[in-house]
Amino acid sequence: MKKVSVIIPFYSNISWLDEAVDSVLEQTFQDFEIIVVNDGSPEDDSIFVAKYHNRIRYFKTENKGPAHARNFGIKVAIGEFLAFLDSDDLWMPSKLEKQVKLMSETELVWSHTKYSLFDEVENKSRREYKDIENEDFKGNVYPLCLTKLNIGTPCVMIRRDYLLKNPLIRFSENMRFGQDGFFWMLLAIDNNLGYLDESLTLVRVRGTNAVQRARVHLYVRANLYNNLIKKIDSFFPNVKISKIIKITYLYCFSMNSLIDKIFGKGNYRNRYSEFLSKILYLPAYFAFKLIG
Repeated sequence: MKKVSVIIPFYSNISWLDEAVDSVLEQTFQDFEIIVVNDGSPEDDSIFVAKYHNRIRYFKTENKGPAHARNFGIKVAIGEFLAFLDSDDLWMPSKLEKQVKLMSETELVWSHTKYSLFDEVENKSRREYKDIENEDFKGNVYPLCLTKLNIGTPCVMIRRDYLLKNPLIRFSENMRFGQDGFFWMLLAIDNNLGYLDESLTLVRVRGTNAVQRARVHLYVRANLYNNLIKKIDSFFPNVKISKIIKITYLYCFSMNSLIDKIFGKGNYRNRYSEFLSKILYLPAYFAFKLIG
């Protein structure tokens, strides 16, 4: 059995996928398998498959989104630990070595690392990096994670046997954005989060980042309300959520429904929708800040 299963969902920009896979192959820790799940990509993958076929396990699925691709990867993985890497992101060479050491020397179910955003400038001839401060996000992060969630998906490592024992704890496949946050919240309820205070993960900035859009924030909070907050008893009967958090999430659900009625479902880039979303999200933004 391999020590680590690296799960990489892919849909677009296959040249970036090359970089992502290379950053795994260049790890100082080499006891891993790489699982690439092609999420129904329309891109020609023949050169990629020919180049890496003997170094990766490659699967093609229907286009069902990154959550389905990651869950598929979890299902076929054989490693003691699972690590997630997006196809446009990169790992520093010692990422797996240091995180496996942390996980092996503790009883942690999951852990994450500090990370940096990187952007390509001057016609992609140079990269600029910005560290993200998330060192306060460790240990018992529930219920803090209900109001803020400073976890990058490519930073996370999880014990596979825990997920095998808890099949309901998975990425949410019916959320377009925030599927990973759903997963982390479920993990955080019963498990302390480990942390490596070193930027071992590089997250690529891609145009207008979805997490910076108020429209997306409303959507994510609304779907977390619908898929987790109001159903928490079915996952964890003994876990309670404060009334103010429930009310704030319900507010987001209601405002998201209003935006859907005005502009249509799935309209996440309309500038008028974004403008109205900024106004409507403000009360929730300040409420989450106050609670957190």
